[in-house]
Amino acid sequence: MLSFQPFFSGITYLVLAVLLLIISISRTNYITIILAFIAGMIFASCRVVPEVTDAQHIAMWSGQTAIVTGKISTEPAVNPSGVVINLANLQFEPAAEPFRGTLYVQLPKNSDSEALLRSDLITLKGKLGDAFGTYTGTMFRPEIIAVERSSPGDLAAQFKNFFASKVREHISSPAVDLGLGYLVGDKTGLSEDFSDTLRAVGMTHVVVASGAHLGILVGLIGKLFGKISKFAGLLFSLLAIFAFALVVGFTASMTRAALVASLSLLFGYVGRKFTPLRLILFVAALTLLISPNNLFNLGWQLSFASFFGILILAPRLTKFLYGGKNPPWLASMLITSLATNLVCTPLLIFNFGSFSLLSFVANLIILPTLPYAMLLVFLTGAVSFIPFLVVPISAFATLLLDFHINFINFLGTKTALIFELPASDPRIFLFYLPIIFCLIVGPIHKLLQRARPLTPETFAEITEICYNDNYDSPP
Repeated sequence: MLSFQPFFSGITYLVLAVLLLIISISRTNYITIILAFIAGMIFASCRVVPEVTDAQHIAMWSGQTAIVTGKISTEPAVNPSGVVINLANLQFEPAAEPFRGTLYVQLPKNSDSEALLRSDLITLKGKLGDAFGTYTGTMFRPEIIAVERSSPGDLAAQFKNFFASKVREHISSPAVDLGLGYLVGDKTGLSEDFSDTLRAVGMTHVVVASGAHLGILVGLIGKLFGKISKFAGLLFSLLAIFAFALVVGFTASMTRAALVASLSLLFGYVGRKFTPLRLILFVAALTLLISPNNLFNLGWQLSFASFFGILILAPRLTKFLYGGKNPPWLASMLITSLATNLVCTPLLIFNFGSFSLLSFVANLIILPTLPYAMLLVFLTGAVSFIPFLVVPISAFATLLLDFHINFINFLGTKTALIFELPASDPRIFLFYLPIIFCLIVGPIHKLLQRARPLTPETFAEITEICYNDNYDSPP
């Protein structure tokens, strides 16, 4: 079996990377950007080596019956075909050392598998399948040998299940399944047909707890505690972000959203701010340092694509259409929806071979009412022990959620606006070229207007303007 040979590894390269990073932070120009990129490549190589090496060792068991022990890293998903779990911290018998990587496991649906919780330690015996996507292997219908749950276990997961059970007592399916998807990203109750409709309409992001959900939460906390003091608003917002991430789980999109929200709050508190491009690059580097496999995770890719669309492309479109004026609310929503769809569509076409124009309409109707749906679902669980309050609140929640379901299903029938294209065709990414051109034409046009030649010095100025995301400052 071929072994993975890293480009850079060892303490010498790590010291060199740290020095390059310090130099690049001290001053921003096109030379230090290159130095920062080299430092990042060294860090990435050193971080990826153990991941790839362990994946190669796990692949040795492919096609064989193996006994593996691992920790359930995400909430088990119950669907018609069984119970799906993700296993991390893998240990194969008789190997003594643990391995990095994640196994995709599909268990038969029974009382034992349905009682599993996130963070349970489980031992399975079954045939190990090939790796796919970000998973280092698969197991289908293995035998459960043992399940170990530490005391008191994952309190956040237990609270999530307890709260969901209280909500389900007052809101019936399918409304409650969509409501819990909105509130905590729990998609396990959604039917396969409705999940397909969400994907076709381009609204899967609303049932993935990420930036939009944290934005709503932080906005509410900021209004409540920000009146006490600026520090109180910061403290309770950070606590809310951490608690929400614990309950939902540190998925790729949740980790990214938590980092972005926390960094924005911290730097805003001290009177500093990240420019959007720096924030995207910094958070991307952090999440990849945490797990290099995120790079191949579609959720991670779409998360940063939408982030790029909202923070970088949408302001460009707004400035082009309205100059320095603030656009009307509806126009702002349309521009933001257009920007995110322009950036995310090539990724969706490459992976699924289809895209929908219906997402523009769906975003305009669903997103403005999403905070109210989340609030009503939360209040239903919070006041479930007070009958005279929970009855009207759950009724309003059911009414709004049923409207969302009916509206999404209605859009799903408009197949004329859903286009099928070849999947896995890399030529679709050529669509990004005109977007990149539009983003850099601003600073280039400013320099040409001043009749300045394109020398290395002016090229550095263009890089500085693009990197700092500031078209209005003079070169």
